[in-house]
Amino acid sequence: MMPTHPSHRAERVAPVLLQQRTTADAGEAGPRVLLLHGMADSSAVWDRLCALAPHHDALRRARLHSAALPWRGTGPSDWAHRPEPTTWISDTLDQMAATAGPADVVVAHSFSAMLLLDLLCGPSAPAGHRIGGIVLVSPFFRPRPEDFDWDTLKGLPEQFVRTMEEGIRVAAGSRAKPELHRAMAERLCETIGPYGWSRFLETYLRTPWLRTAELRTTTLVVSGAEDRIAVPGEAETLVARTPSAALHMIEGTGHFPMSERPAQFADVLDGFLRRITAHPETARMRPLSTLVERT
Repeated sequence: MMPTHPSHRAERVAPVLLQQRTTADAGEAGPRVLLLHGMADSSAVWDRLCALAPHHDALRRARLHSAALPWRGTGPSDWAHRPEPTTWISDTLDQMAATAGPADVVVAHSFSAMLLLDLLCGPSAPAGHRIGGIVLVSPFFRPRPEDFDWDTLKGLPEQFVRTMEEGIRVAAGSRAKPELHRAMAERLCETIGPYGWSRFLETYLRTPWLRTAELRTTTLVVSGAEDRIAVPGEAETLVARTPSAALHMIEGTGHFPMSERPAQFADVLDGFLRRITAHPETARMRPLSTLVERT
């Protein structure tokens, strides 16, 4: 018998797993909202948000779905062998449309936020995905190629490990054992591997070519004021270059605001859903007072 090649075993793991997290009464069903986690994370990162949904009018009416994406910690090991990771986001949107109906709003964190932007306004963005609103949580963005230099590249691997370390700390909560986090983060990076790391880096390096000025989808960017991974300045720059976007800064939180400050995050998302469902024709307009709100 021929031995099973590792890539054959990987194919048995479903790359995308969709789960409906909340339901709404038929008479008041709101938008379908798709939640996308970041690199080496899981859909559990949205658990605290989903638990708060019944206590907010717009979130209670929304139909929340989460996707366990190929780059989750337990995903297929060969997901990054696909040279264009943006196509995984496209596949996920297609899968949701075929099973639950098309997503009206997509909330994407970190790596997935970059991929979603690349899908919608990248240099080779395809037509076909019409989304009413997007929420980009802790996105990475640099507007010019010269914003990346050799020192930047030397520091990114360590930054990548710190991202994993912070995710472990936030997920562990009161059960956290800080002395173990670094070793766990390094093991997680080994799981991601060189191809997963390369897909992150390539996507980040492409952000100067995003056609954000042409993006017409109503956009909210959410950043943690204490984020040392995707620094708030990058979120501010992204919003400044995106006419359809506004920025909400959550104080006292880092790269995972939806987990660290779930109540504030739920308030922000509820407000965004109310805005785009109540006044869809003006939702793309920025708030008149300021581009930046803080809580």
